[in-house]
Amino acid sequence: MSEDNRGMTRRAGLKLIASGLAVGAVGGTGSVSADGHIDATITINNVGVSAYEVTSTEGDIRTNTGVNNPTITLTDQPTNNRYRVVNDGYPGHPLQLENENGDALLSQDGSGSFENDDAVNWVNNDDSVQFTLTTELATEIDTYRCTTHVNAMVGSITAELPDYSPSAGSVSFTEPDDRATVTEPVTFEMTAENFTVEAASNGVRDGAGHLHILVDQPAYEPGEVIPNNEANGYYHYGGGQTSVSNVDLDPGDHTVRVQAGDAKHRAYELTDTIQITMSGIPGAEPATNTDDDEKLEDVNGDGTSDFNDAIDLAFDRDSDGVSGNPLFDFDGDGDVDFDDAIALAFENSS
Repeated sequence: MSEDNRGMTRRAGLKLIASGLAVGAVGGTGSVSADGHIDATITINNVGVSAYEVTSTEGDIRTNTGVNNPTITLTDQPTNNRYRVVNDGYPGHPLQLENENGDALLSQDGSGSFENDDAVNWVNNDDSVQFTLTTELATEIDTYRCTTHVNAMVGSITAELPDYSPSAGSVSFTEPDDRATVTEPVTFEMTAENFTVEAASNGVRDGAGHLHILVDQPAYEPGEVIPNNEANGYYHYGGGQTSVSNVDLDPGDHTVRVQAGDAKHRAYELTDTIQITMSGIPGAEPATNTDDDEKLEDVNGDGTSDFNDAIDLAFDRDSDGVSGNPLFDFDGDGDVDFDDAIALAFENSS
C-alpha cells in the first residue's frame, strides 16, 4: 500500500469499526451459526410505502423508534457480532444493505456480494435474516434500502468507534534510550499512560488496545490499519506485551517507533520514536561478544572471532554500527580506529 493511499476518512473508519449492523436485511441462503448465538436484534416495519421505521431493538444499537427512516448507530464494539434483522414489512418491502455506490452487499430480494462469505455466515429465513458483521463487511456498509420503493424507504447506518486521536493518553519506550547503541538481542520496554494495554482477544474498546513496533517505517494515521509484516519492519503484540526482544535489526542506524492500535490493528495517534544504532558492520549479522570482557570480538557476526573480524573492523571502522562505539575500542584509547583492528588481530592470535 503506497503512502499516498494509506489515508482513511473518518466516515470510512466508522464503517470499518462497525460492531454490528442493525438494519440490514438480507436475502440468500446459508447455514445457521453453530450455537445459534445472536448479539443484537432490530425489528423494522414499513410505514405505508413512504418509509421504514424501527419498532424495537435488543443489544447495543442506538436509534429512534417510530421515526421515518431513522439513522441506526451500532454501539459498543466487541468485534464480529452476530445480528438478526426482523422485517415485519416482508415480503412487500424487501430490505437491502448497500455500499456508498449503491451496490448490494446483502439483500432479501436478489443477491449481494457478501452472501457467500463463510465468515459472514448469512442466513435468510424470509421475514428475518442473520449475519455476522466482519471487518470487511463493516467497511462496505453505508445504506439500507427497500428494493421496491428505492427512493422513499432508505436510511443510513453508522457505528461508534474509538477515538483514535485522544486528547489524553500516551505510549513510550522506557528502554533502550534514544540514541543508544545496542547489541543483539535488543529488549524493548514500553509503557502507556491513560491507555489500557490488553490482549486483542478483548475486542475493540475505546481507550484500549495493544502495541506495535515499527522499524524504519512511518507512523500510521489515526484509524489506519497497521500491517503485521515482520519482514518489512512491522511487529504487533496482540497478547498485550510491553516487554519484547524479537525485533530483528541489521547493523547500523534505525528509527524505531511504538504505536498503539485497537484489536483490529487500527492505529491510535499514540506513538513514541527513538533512534538507535545496532552494533556491527553493514551487510553482516549483528556483532557479538565471544568472551567475558563485553567487547564485540565477533565483528562480522559469524559466530567466531578470528583474523577476518580484524580485517572487517579495519575496513568498516567508520560505519554507523562501529564508529565511536566503545564496544569496538579494543586498545582502550577511547576511539575506534585502525589501531583497534590491530589490537583485535593480536588478541585473536594469542
